[in-house]
Amino acid sequence: MSHSLSSQVHSTKAASASNVSPLHHSGSTTVKVAPRSVLVNWSESSRLNEGEEFPFDIFEAIALKAALDNPLGGYDKTDITVNFDNGHQHRCRVDLGCGGNECGFADHCFRVLEYALSLEKSEPSHWYFTHAQGRELLALLKTYQLNRHTVALSRSQVLARTRLAKAQQEAEEQAKAEQRKAAHQQRVEREKAFQASLSIPDWAQGAIVATYTVFDEDNSDPYADDYRFNTEKTIVLAWSKHTRRLFPELRKACLNHEDTAFLADKTQSSEHRENFSMGAGTYLTNKDFIRCGWSVRKVRFWREDSKAVYVPLGELAQAVQA
Repeated sequence: MSHSLSSQVHSTKAASASNVSPLHHSGSTTVKVAPRSVLVNWSESSRLNEGEEFPFDIFEAIALKAALDNPLGGYDKTDITVNFDNGHQHRCRVDLGCGGNECGFADHCFRVLEYALSLEKSEPSHWYFTHAQGRELLALLKTYQLNRHTVALSRSQVLARTRLAKAQQEAEEQAKAEQRKAAHQQRVEREKAFQASLSIPDWAQGAIVATYTVFDEDNSDPYADDYRFNTEKTIVLAWSKHTRRLFPELRKACLNHEDTAFLADKTQSSEHRENFSMGAGTYLTNKDFIRCGWSVRKVRFWREDSKAVYVPLGELAQAVQA
């Protein structure tokens, strides 16, 4: 619930003087009125439909279930009108969810009062205390006959559901982390075996490698500007006798595999020269390449005694196998 918007989400309809409940049984001069029914004006929860009306206790039970549907955050905004036994009506929005949100109308009312109490010393100039409508709201909520014990039980259910959901989430994340670790280890082992099997000529100073990259839609989050990509295919096209970065050499190597042969045609490929800080170097791609598609570049062997470690795991073109 957004406490700062209380003036906007609450509205009341006073009861007629002839329909006022008797004094509270405790003898207090404060009139206590009990909620009888709840009309759902609209709701984001699938459990509540516009125009439905429930006895108050039934609504509170459904609202609790709706709150438990959001154990890890988020809430279902629900606009309701509560009818009291003296004819009084109270319209407000309740945010049904866990993690500090609400689990019903009674919980909503107690949270407003609890929040106001916490502000008495820290923020005495708050709207609740300085505005006539705010003071009226607090006074009105105190007249409602609501069961605090029932609310406490509901809150304990919400807390338990949240803890369980978080534990399950952590267990799933741990399992995924272990799977990623195992997959990485398997890849490292396959890469080592692949590199050990290579027969790299003594004269080779580098390898010309082609990669095919695709957009990883499942693990990307465009709203957070987080874009992920996967390399689906890697091909070692040729060995190079020098370390120079020449596009004719890259195009010639592309002819060694049917998947990359089209890149030898200048009309179907693009040359990239990003030999600057944070640049991607010199590489050849298909037309309209933007992080996805075919990319061909030279991988330099920086150490003569361990050339294989620079060759990525992938398929060997026939010219490299010879």
